[in-house]
Amino acid sequence: MFTDIVGFTKLAQENESAALELLEVQRASLRPVFARHGGREVKTIGDAFLVEFESALEATLCAVEVQNTIHRMALEKGQDLKLRIGVHLGDVIHKENDILGDAVNVASRIEPLAEPGGVCISEQVYYHIKNKVDFALVSLGRRELKNVGDPVEVFKVVLPWMSRADPEGTLDRRRIAVLPFSNISPDKNDEYFAEGMTEELTNTISHNVQLKVIARTSAGRYKGTSKSISEIAREIGVGSILEGSVRKAGNKIRVTAQLIDAQTENHLWSDNYDRELDDIFTIQTEIAKNVSQALAAKLIQPETKAEEKKAPMSSKAYVRYLRGRTLLTGRTKEGMLEAKKLFEDAISEDPNYAEAYVGLADVCHLLSNYEYFPRSQMRPIGEKALEKALSLNDGLADAHNSLAEYLAEDYKFEESVKEFEKAILLNPNYALAHHWYGIILLEMGKEDEGDEQEAIAAELDPLSPALAGNIAYACMRRGDSEGAIKNLEKLKELDPGNKFHDFFQAIMSEYQGDFESAVRKTEAALRSNPENYGMLSSLAFYYGRLGNPEKAMEIIHTLEKLPEDSLGKANKIGIAYGGIPDLDAMFNYLDSAFEERSILWRVLRYSNFDESVRKDPRYAQLFQRAKLTV
Repeated sequence: MFTDIVGFTKLAQENESAALELLEVQRASLRPVFARHGGREVKTIGDAFLVEFESALEATLCAVEVQNTIHRMALEKGQDLKLRIGVHLGDVIHKENDILGDAVNVASRIEPLAEPGGVCISEQVYYHIKNKVDFALVSLGRRELKNVGDPVEVFKVVLPWMSRADPEGTLDRRRIAVLPFSNISPDKNDEYFAEGMTEELTNTISHNVQLKVIARTSAGRYKGTSKSISEIAREIGVGSILEGSVRKAGNKIRVTAQLIDAQTENHLWSDNYDRELDDIFTIQTEIAKNVSQALAAKLIQPETKAEEKKAPMSSKAYVRYLRGRTLLTGRTKEGMLEAKKLFEDAISEDPNYAEAYVGLADVCHLLSNYEYFPRSQMRPIGEKALEKALSLNDGLADAHNSLAEYLAEDYKFEESVKEFEKAILLNPNYALAHHWYGIILLEMGKEDEGDEQEAIAAELDPLSPALAGNIAYACMRRGDSEGAIKNLEKLKELDPGNKFHDFFQAIMSEYQGDFESAVRKTEAALRSNPENYGMLSSLAFYYGRLGNPEKAMEIIHTLEKLPEDSLGKANKIGIAYGGIPDLDAMFNYLDSAFEERSILWRVLRYSNFDESVRKDPRYAQLFQRAKLTV
């Protein structure tokens, strides 16, 4: 492993004492990290370290911990220190206290390819660690290295505050977005075929485990855009763009598809598909498979795990399903209700359309989860729809993802995990599955794994407001204020009217221990969302932590007047009492919340309680009842 301070030479020329001080900070900070990972400091070369390890995994983990340590120092102490790190695996020659050989040379050449604050590894390291680490590894392509014979594929280690693109602008070609296909048919009512072709292509290509495919909800934002291919690619971090058009005339259809290198805007491949319009769904599936195979041949070696799909019998059902899915992304009450009706209409048109039943199950889950309707009203409809979907098609990733969420609602977490894993196995590029899986892992206390799933989801659906909020929340929990602010700004940009934006800022103040600010920001959020009783519960909690139990009790009395079938009423009141803290009242209400299956375990885990809450034996006992570790 080679490390190097960014800009050290220039600093030494301008201010030698500052440079020497920075050097001492680096050495004092890094040496304990090396020791924790079994690293042997071979030597320092000016501002650089050369370190030897017994394992590629330990070397990489050490590099990541080093950058995390430096990043934390920058946030907490304002320390202006940035490192580049390169890691390579190979044979070395030991001579006295030094090491020599080609492997050392390769490591020294890889280190400058890392961005400031980043880590790059060689392909030899990648193949040893790829299934053993929680962070993402992104290929930067094969690089010619000075005094190294053959090109070496270099990988970037994606740290929590980083994007997938490298500083020189290299984008991974295997990350692909399918832009909405254009309808150039004389009849504008044939738009549904273009929408369906886009959906089918996205779904089919997603099953190739060596490609990362952007979710349709993010790619769909570019419908009718005037932005260039390279602009779009930069915004969503893809190296390849698939675009095309559909023209229907009489009983004939032509689909044109073209693959574009997002960086150069050069065409990598294109083809036309002319078909007789006998069965539009069979045609879509056939063309999608042909395009997917062509892309795989162009970008990678094919390796697919496809789920079985059964096409709907009705084009009307198909269009309604697509529109319902699009409406769900906004998470508004009006949008969800319209989506629910669209899914129900799709089922009426085609009673054997499995995906429409899954859509209905999902919208019922969300309508109750966002507290728009009682769970007792929505859950039976969703369960029945989900049962029907699985009976029609047990190989549908969407159905297993929804089943996982319903199981988690019943605190059947281990069963839920298995269903999420099955959904992701069937469709590794299924952003919603990674998103919901990440939330359930947080509920289970598996914070690192949960945040990694959310990061994967955000990669696959980079323009999702919900995911921007979740990534901001992860940054808050980890004390990364810079990352939290960046993602909250992204949330506001993607969804200017998002009702959770101000509330997320309140949560950030909570984690910083500034309850006065948390109160102020929650009150601001409630002015535009007066009936959001989850926020009201948090306001009572913040008043309690601020030392104003009287104001907290006023709000608690308001919560106590909610209808008995309000989702999470007992949980909200219990958390509010936790701010005062009135421990007997808190755990009495949480006992009731446990019985009605409304506890948000991640809130109970990560809220900024007074230490007396977690020391109370009833706190741990509550988790144990759900077979969860504290």
